[in-house]
This record gives sequence, structure tokens and C-alpha cells, in this order.
Amino acid sequence: MSPAVDSQRPPQRENAFHSLRTAFATLSLVLQPPRPLSRNSHVAVLAISSPSELPRIEEAVQKLEQSGLKVTLAGNIAATGNHSYLAGSDDDRVETFNRFLRSAEYDGYFFARGGYGAGRILDRLDYDAIAANPRPIIGFSDLTALHQAIAVRCNVGTFHGPMVNLDFFNGLSPDIERWFWSMLGGEAPLQWGFDRKQVLQEGEAEGVLFGGCLSIITSLVGTPYDFWVDDGIWFFEDVEEPPYRIDRMLTHLRLSGRFRRVRGVVVGRLKDCGSETEIDALLREFFGSLAIPVVRDLPFGHYGDNLLLPIGAPVRLSTGERAFTVTRPAVARNEASAG
Repeated sequence: MSPAVDSQRPPQRENAFHSLRTAFATLSLVLQPPRPLSRNSHVAVLAISSPSELPRIEEAVQKLEQSGLKVTLAGNIAATGNHSYLAGSDDDRVETFNRFLRSAEYDGYFFARGGYGAGRILDRLDYDAIAANPRPIIGFSDLTALHQAIAVRCNVGTFHGPMVNLDFFNGLSPDIERWFWSMLGGEAPLQWGFDRKQVLQEGEAEGVLFGGCLSIITSLVGTPYDFWVDDGIWFFEDVEEPPYRIDRMLTHLRLSGRFRRVRGVVVGRLKDCGSETEIDALLREFFGSLAIPVVRDLPFGHYGDNLLLPIGAPVRLSTGERAFTVTRPAVARNEASAG
């Protein structure tokens, strides 16, 4: 629904829009941080989207266990049901996910992969279990749907970050891995630098971080899981979306009024989304009129080796300092780390 004022529109519809937008945009200035996670914690690897090749997941798990983690795999990692693109039926994925959420045995949750399917079960997840015992939930791509649902329903922060099938299978680079464990251990501030050539628009901004996969964000507009933060710092990435579709999705968000109060934008590495020249021109044209800092090609997205990004945490984006900074702990570090 467009936020543009229409003199012919009945007043109740305009009020309904603003009430809906406020409910999603201003749930909390900062989301409640989850518990810390250490290198010797017990994590579960779950699958609420598409299936994975089990040998690849098992190889990645061996690497995680060698680093000190205790890892339990959900039983549906490689399952398929009536749809080959889903890791089991909706009933199976919901039951498995909720069972792991309700257990106090696990200190955090990783995901095998994204793909498709998380959105199909958002209305059946046990959000009370998440709110009662907030633990790090880490993933990207299709997991954007889960991140947004948890923000809306639980007011709890989650993490856009590495997944087992890609990032942990290939291994994280040393700087990305240090950032990962430092953030989950509660260190702050944490600063990630970038080059001048990555700056699309100069500026300084602070706000709550939010975002994810652009196509998933756009697909949830107008649903109960439509999460947006006024006066926040928005980030996005995507894969195999040609420039005209990136343009269409950004335009959809603009026409929905989403960029009127955004303070800054961070773009990840857009994989197989057209030529560098065309994407760069599109981003500069689109964000050039907003008078906010815009930076591109930070290390997150479908290339892997994902920089952990704390959804719902306060951050600062400074093109003068050439730095993206998480200014406060992204976990509740006053609690003892489990494991």
C-alpha cells in the first residue's frame, strides 16, 4: 500500500497504513540482544528452507567441531517431501524447528542453507520459546524471513551471517572469523574498514541496523512480518537478480515510503546481478537523492565468507572514517556464556 497522500482516499485507510507502518517500524529502538555464544558452545544446525547435500554438511560440521563447538544436526537437513526444493514438508520443518527452540540444551542455532521455504512456516513458529530464552540465531538469504519475523514477534535481535553449506564448508577468512567470535562474545565497539572506492555517497550516520536479502524483504512488505526501522541503517544483498529486478524491488520499497527516514545504506556483494558498471550506476542513481551515507561491497552475501551483522543493534556508518562500527555489544554479555 503506497504511503502517498491521496485526497480521494478514505481517511480510515490512510490511518490504517500509518498504524501498520508504525507497528513494524518502531517496535523498539534497539532489539533485545540474545545470549553470548562461545567457541565451546553447543549449537544446532537446522533446515527450515531448502535441503542440503548431507556429506557436505557433515564435512563442514567436522571443521566446526575441530574448532571446539559441539554440533547437533537436525534430522531433516537432506530431507525432501512433495517439493524437492523444501527440506521436508511444512509440518516436518515446523515440528523440528520448534522442538529445537524449546530445548534448553542448545546455546545457538546455525542453518544448513537458505534457498526457499522459511516464509511458508512463519505463522507456525514458537515465538514464545524464542522470547523466553533468546539465543543467537545466525543465517542469511532465505533466513531473512525468520530474522524479520523474530524482530516483529519477539523484539529479539538475530544475526545475518554465515551458514554451514557455504561459509563454514569453505571456511571463514581470519578477519571474518575474529569478527564473528568477538561479536558473539560481546566485544564492542567493533569496527570494519572499507576503501574509498566502496563509497557511493559520503556522510555520517548512526542508527539501529536492519536488513537482509532484498528479494525476501520485498516479498514480506504488507505482511505481519514486514520489519522496517525508521532512522535506522539498512543493509541488503541478493543473488542472480538482474539490474532491472534490483531496480524494481528498490522502487517498490521507495514507493512504500521506506526510504524517507533511513539514515544510511550498506550494500553487500551482489552476486550474479549484472555487470559491475550497470549495478554501480543503478545504485548511485537510486540513492543519490537521499543525502545519506551509502557504501557498497561490504563482505556479506551469496559469495560466502559472510561478515556477521547484528540485526537490531546500534551501529555507526562513517565514510569520513571509512568505517562501519557496531557501537554496543550485540549480545547480553552480562550473562555467562553457555557451554
